[in-house]
This record gives sequence, structure tokens and C-alpha cells, in this order.
Amino acid sequence: MLQLLRPLAIALLLATGSAQAQDHKFEGFDFPPSVAVGKQSLVLNGVAVSSILSTRSTVVGLYLSSKQRTPEGAAAVAGSKRIQFYMLRSVAARDLSNAMLDRIRQNVSTEEFGANIVAISQLGAVFGQRSRVEKGDLVVIDYNAVDKTTEFTLNDKRLSDPIQGEQFFKMMMKVWLGPKIRASTREGLLGGSAS
Repeated sequence: MLQLLRPLAIALLLATGSAQAQDHKFEGFDFPPSVAVGKQSLVLNGVAVSSILSTRSTVVGLYLSSKQRTPEGAAAVAGSKRIQFYMLRSVAARDLSNAMLDRIRQNVSTEEFGANIVAISQLGAVFGQRSRVEKGDLVVIDYNAVDKTTEFTLNDKRLSDPIQGEQFFKMMMKVWLGPKIRASTREGLLGGSAS
């Protein structure tokens, strides 16, 4: 009987080891190979360091329903999506929020910005209940395709009411994938070498 169980035990250990090997560790932070948003499974598309506040501030990961290699493909892929980032340094919550708003302004058209002004104004209030976001904190931005809402959490605690509209999340993606973003950040999130 033991001879029959031994191959099964070895197979289970190998399967566990290969699953763990797929976890992506970057700058000391773990990014699981897949996550669920709503009932949809997403895969890690890529990770990168972002200088959202002019210096290395966050380590960000992008999750999509299927791997994409262009910003346009990432925005267009159907289904739920996730952006998650760890803080590399402590910052004022207002500064983080303002930096995101500035990135959106720089990377979307005037028409797109104007058409989504209500959702964008809600972004300004997302971090309003906090004074700071600390080094090591995890911010998750989930787009749920079922109800077409974007939800922000900080260390697994919801930050605000969900923000309505698919277009809003596409604009949030441009904070890290827009045309005026550092190329190395875009490339890392699109599966290239991250730095």
C-alpha cells in the first residue's frame, strides 16, 4: 500500500512546488499568478515599478482575463480587471490621489476627461478618509465587469463607494499605461522586463 501512495505523494509535492514557483516576487512583494474579481479568474499580465510621485513610489501589477502586450489590447480585453500596487514609501493620501488625477489629465483626451468628470471627481475622494498611505500598504483597484464598477481597497478594506462606468477604469489604466508614462513601466505591465 505504501508503494502505491508514494508516487501520489511525490506527484502532489511536485504540483505544489510548481504552483508556488509561478508566484511572482518583485521588489520584495508577492504577486499571485492569478486572482478572482467577482467570479472571473484573471492572470498576472505584468509588474513594474512606477514613479507616480516623481520618485520610485509603487510596485504595480496588472491582472487581465488574458495576456495582452499592448496598452490598447489591455484596455479592450473583455471582462473584469485589476490593478494592484504596493507603496515603496509613505506619502500623503492627498498627494497620491492628486498624482493619479494628474496622470489621467496628461494621458486622456479633453473629450474623454469631460465625459467622465463625475467619476473623476469621485476619485479625488477615494483617499479622503486617510491622511497617509504608508510604505508597504497594498492598494487594489478592481473593475467588476458584471456591474461595471471600480472599487478601491487599502489593505483589504474598502476605501469608498464603487465608482460607476467602464470608461473610468480604462482611464485608471492610463495612470500606468498611458502614452506619457515611463516606457519601462508600460513594458513591465505588458509582460516585458520590469524595472
